[in-house]
Amino acid sequence: MGRLMARLLPEPGPGRLLVLCTAVASLGNGLYVTGGAVYFVQIVGLSPGQVGLGLSVAGVLALPLGVPVGHIADRFGPRGTTALLALGKAVALVAAAFAHSFVAYLLVAAAHGAAEQSGHVARGALVSGVMGREGRVKLSAYMRSVFNGGFSLASLAAGLVIAAGSRGAYLALFWGNAVAMVLVAGLYLRLPRVPGRPRSGTRERRLAAAVRDVPYLLVAQVSGIARIGPTVLALGVPLWLVTHTDAPRALAAWLMLVNTLMVVFLQVRLARDADTVSGAARLQRITFLVLAAACATVTVTGTLPGAVAAAVLVGAAVLFTFGEIWGEAARWGLRYELAPAHAQGQYGGVFATGDALALIAGPTLVTTVPDRLGATGWLLLTALFLAALAAGGPAVRWAERTRVPEPVPEAKVPQPRHG
Repeated sequence: MGRLMARLLPEPGPGRLLVLCTAVASLGNGLYVTGGAVYFVQIVGLSPGQVGLGLSVAGVLALPLGVPVGHIADRFGPRGTTALLALGKAVALVAAAFAHSFVAYLLVAAAHGAAEQSGHVARGALVSGVMGREGRVKLSAYMRSVFNGGFSLASLAAGLVIAAGSRGAYLALFWGNAVAMVLVAGLYLRLPRVPGRPRSGTRERRLAAAVRDVPYLLVAQVSGIARIGPTVLALGVPLWLVTHTDAPRALAAWLMLVNTLMVVFLQVRLARDADTVSGAARLQRITFLVLAAACATVTVTGTLPGAVAAAVLVGAAVLFTFGEIWGEAARWGLRYELAPAHAQGQYGGVFATGDALALIAGPTLVTTVPDRLGATGWLLLTALFLAALAAGGPAVRWAERTRVPEPVPEAKVPQPRHG
């Protein structure tokens, strides 16, 4: 048990406290994400399409907030900004309990999504400020491992609430998540304070610095393509399994169990080489190769006997998960290492724009293309990841060439004593 905890937790200190924040947040998130959509359909009376539209609108509206929120984190300090956004999420969850129409649901979903996505940006700057260059990528891996485990446990608990089906049980999900976020906000404030940066230059230039960094923007967009991989596994593969193969239907759910266990136990170990630009770039190349291989593997399952198709799909799920693990590690390394130390929040907000394709077009792409085109659709997804592989190296090298060296603090020279 001790070895297991050592693998899932960093050394005692600020890093472990950040992981604790992630664990508490993941439990609340798992409860809400799993049960919230069902609540709005079964209790409030919205259609599944309306719920899906609300989530999509929330995601789209949250994307442009990353840069200004990141700038606020840089200016006033990421610790207080992250805690404030956690409280904002708690307020949105409380409001969700009183949303009884589609318009009210849209407003709540937008507020919740804005606080959630902006919180990721501010927390990234907080991790960098608290852990420093040597520890931020490794801690990000710990946090993701713990988040996946906590989210999965909470999803199982939410399943019991869904089985009960009462309004009171569903509302307990909202209240529970809100309380969790208040607790998380308090835990953030126990971390060491990361000072903000004083004003420098005009407001327009400060806000535009990251947005005008075209090489960094390009790296963000290419890196974001890797996040289509988890969407393929969560949506595309189960739909394909059920409609185009003879594999057992229950396997569609079990594949995500394979994914969760792999992320929980392998994320920290496989992220070790991502704390430099060269290491992160290498992991990104491996990511796109593995994701392309996974898509090509699924291509053949439509013509295989049920048991064989099931075995091949499990192998593809393993490949997709390795791609997810390496892809996230590469994103952390490139996001942190290519951004200036004084603007980690603002640059983190810009890097988050790379999620746009996966967030907006990903679900439609991975479900519609294979369903309509069959094996050819999977080959097109393979080509997408190979194109990202071809673009990734030149994008990273361009970004490296255009970095401005960080100023080195002047050494303090002892003054001679007179007397």
